[in-house]
This record gives sequence, C-alpha cells and structure tokens, in this order.
Amino acid sequence: YSSGLTINLAAEANKTQRLLLAPGAASTGVFEGNPGAFGTFPPTAKYTAQAVKALAEVVGAKSIATFWEDAAFTRGVCAAIPELAAQYGLELTSQQKVVKSPNVTVLTDIAHSISKEDPDVVMTCTYDQGCKNWMSAMQQVGWSPKAQVFTVCVGLESFVDEVGEDAEYIMGVTPWDQSLNIVDQVT
Repeated sequence: YSSGLTINLAAEANKTQRLLLAPGAASTGVFEGNPGAFGTFPPTAKYTAQAVKALAEVVGAKSIATFWEDAAFTRGVCAAIPELAAQYGLELTSQQKVVKSPNVTVLTDIAHSISKEDPDVVMTCTYDQGCKNWMSAMQQVGWSPKAQVFTVCVGLESFVDEVGEDAEYIMGVTPWDQSLNIVDQVT
C-alpha cells in the first residue's frame, strides 16, 4: 500500500545512486526508470498475469469482466486486463470503476450488470472491505462467475471470517513464487 509514498523516494534514490527497498510498493512507476528500486510485489501491470494465463490456458475461460475500486493500486492492476485478455484470447465483456471503499449497494448494481454479461471470470480489483461487499452483492443478485479472482483479500483472516465457506471458492494472485518466470524491462 505504499506506492504513492514510494514513487518520489525511488526517483530521489535513483538521482543519488542509492538503493531503495520498497517491499509494499507495486505501482509500475515506482520501478520504471529506477534501477536501484527493488520490491517484493510484481508491478501492477504484471500482478494478475499468471492468474489470467492459467484461467485461459488451463481452465479454458473464454470471457472476463473487471471492476476496480478508485485507488492507484487497484486501478493499475485492472488496467492491465484488456491487454491480458487480448493476449490470451479472452473476450473482455466490461470494465467498470467504482468509488473507493464501495458499499454493498454500489456493488449490487455492478453485480447485476455483470451477471447479464455472464463472463467466465470476474477480476475484482478492490481492497479488503470491497471484497467482502462484493461477495454479499453477488449473493443478493443470486449469481457468481465460474471464476472469481481478487487482488488483495484472499488469504486474509478477516475475509475468511466474514464470508465463511465461500472463501474456499475464491482465487487470488500469488505475488511471488520463484518458479514464475516473469522478466521484462522493469522486473
């Protein structure tokens, strides 16, 4: 959650030729052009790449919808979905922005809209409370996609406590695993 704070530090560290460890930053802008900045999360542009690839190539998903909470990290992660959808042959059925910290009422409208599209995958770029509220919204509408992917909340104890057994059927992303071969000009 520190990209906004770290981007200026990364530029300064680069000017002074110092190393910067940015363990909570994910914004691609923190690392792009700053070779001395290191992080533990993948850049936002790569954050969901492995999940989208697996859903398309292994599971056979054909369509994806996405919505994001209006915040830098979530916006950045979901901004990569159109390119990833094209790369893996997925139809992008919709992209929608919601307010920061969306409540169940806001998300019920989104769930209703996306349910009419009935995509195989919904990529939800929200923080913890947004995840919980999205689960409630889908239940209110009586719909769920074949695959639901969240950016942040999967694995958080508070998420599991709130949604109970429904947490067992949710996907998240693994920010780092040594077996992932993700290399580009930034990583």
